[in-house]
Amino acid sequence: MKSALTRAIIGRAIAVTAAAGAVVLAVSPATGVAFGDPAAVPSGAADVVSAGVDVAAAPPLEAAGAGAPGDGAYTAILGLRYADLPGNAGTVDLFVPTGVHGKVPVVVWSAGSGFMADNGNRGGERIAQELAPHGYAVAAVAVRSSSQAVFPAQVNDAKAAVRWLRANAVEYRLDPGRFAAMGNSSGGWVAAMLGVTGNDLGLEGSVGVTRGRSDVQAVVDLFAPTDFLQQDAHMLPGGCDIINRMGGGTDCHADALSPESRLIGMPIEEQPMITALADPVSYIDKHTPPFLVAHGTDDLLVPTHQSELLFEALSAAGVPATYSAVGGYGHDMSFLDRTGFDPTAAETVLVSDGRGDVTPLDGGHVTWESVADFLDAALGARASGVTGS
Repeated sequence: MKSALTRAIIGRAIAVTAAAGAVVLAVSPATGVAFGDPAAVPSGAADVVSAGVDVAAAPPLEAAGAGAPGDGAYTAILGLRYADLPGNAGTVDLFVPTGVHGKVPVVVWSAGSGFMADNGNRGGERIAQELAPHGYAVAAVAVRSSSQAVFPAQVNDAKAAVRWLRANAVEYRLDPGRFAAMGNSSGGWVAAMLGVTGNDLGLEGSVGVTRGRSDVQAVVDLFAPTDFLQQDAHMLPGGCDIINRMGGGTDCHADALSPESRLIGMPIEEQPMITALADPVSYIDKHTPPFLVAHGTDDLLVPTHQSELLFEALSAAGVPATYSAVGGYGHDMSFLDRTGFDPTAAETVLVSDGRGDVTPLDGGHVTWESVADFLDAALGARASGVTGS
């Protein structure tokens, strides 16, 4: 039934734009600043790959484990195209760590925009600054906005990006067997949908590279919406005012102009069966990969109840998962840095062991370090979870 329903809403028109050329930059491990000219590399940064050097020139040596430490530097290859799509959609910015021998695992990043912009590759360099030192490549992917195409185009695009990355894995030293998806807000929804749909034929689409695997082996979901129909009942005071200003409507997430209704292409309450197809929970089964879910308790745009629903469904299906509800934080990723708020703020961390048993983790905190720990564990390196900071 699931595949029949997904096939029923596929077939949206795809606009085509010319592909953009790629730009290769070198990045300082200390500052994350891109050097456009090798001469601009400051003294003491000789280990940074110079601009214009082909990543494929780095010879693959012995296989590296997930989380193999690098030197903190990375090569940024900007403006790659995984598919011919409108505007910035179809773009992937790739950040490959240096100082790591062999194939490296990949984190496919998507930035949130309320589904209203095609700039999902925004912020890729920030993710690379944190994860490249742990030996992870970051592929920042832009999918179509809701004004360019409606659901399931965004899932089709993300899957096409994964297939493209696997098809070009040898050139960029990527490990095709170790892919994780990560995103925040609507980008977290993209990551979650990648995780739960695996190689679902009903959502593969016909964008870009059409052969190959689109599954990922781990997901980091930061405050993503899941069940659009349940959001309004759990909104914090003042949140609906913001949503109404974002979309131009008056009825919060249920409004025809809300971000979610724009994504679906109709008011979300008008066709609840189609809206349910955009809920990652609808696809969870025993094959779903491990999830790390984090959400600020003061989030005005996406209530924490959305992440609770996801974690409960993952646990019920026997999927290893960790959920962190971080007190005092809103709709942003600053809890990973512990900046701007009390670092000792209350945090509830729940861990599902993959057998349906859920236990609290005393003293646990979700941080960039614990994200790397989770990826290491999920992608086959040292066993760990969310650790104390």
